[in-house]
Amino acid sequence: MKIERQAYDQLPFAIKIGALILWGTQLSSYSEAGRFRQLYQFNDFFAEMCFDEAQQTLTCICTFTELNSLEPYLNSMNWQDFYAEL
Repeated sequence: MKIERQAYDQLPFAIKIGALILWGTQLSSYSEAGRFRQLYQFNDFFAEMCFDEAQQTLTCICTFTELNSLEPYLNSMNWQDFYAEL
């Protein structure tokens, strides 16, 4: 599924979730300060799903293109997966 970041950001919350699960590529996840975050690559941008661990709810989906926003995920990425695809 091809969609521009701006159009994706305008979708209803439930549709964003479904699109990430169906067509996004999960890259990594980490937990910090009661928040569990999953990183997805989706078309030409990244999307981050944020869960509140205490409430056990999905609280937000944030999109970005800036590579410096990937920094919290670098230690938890399995780089072997990337090498296997080369």
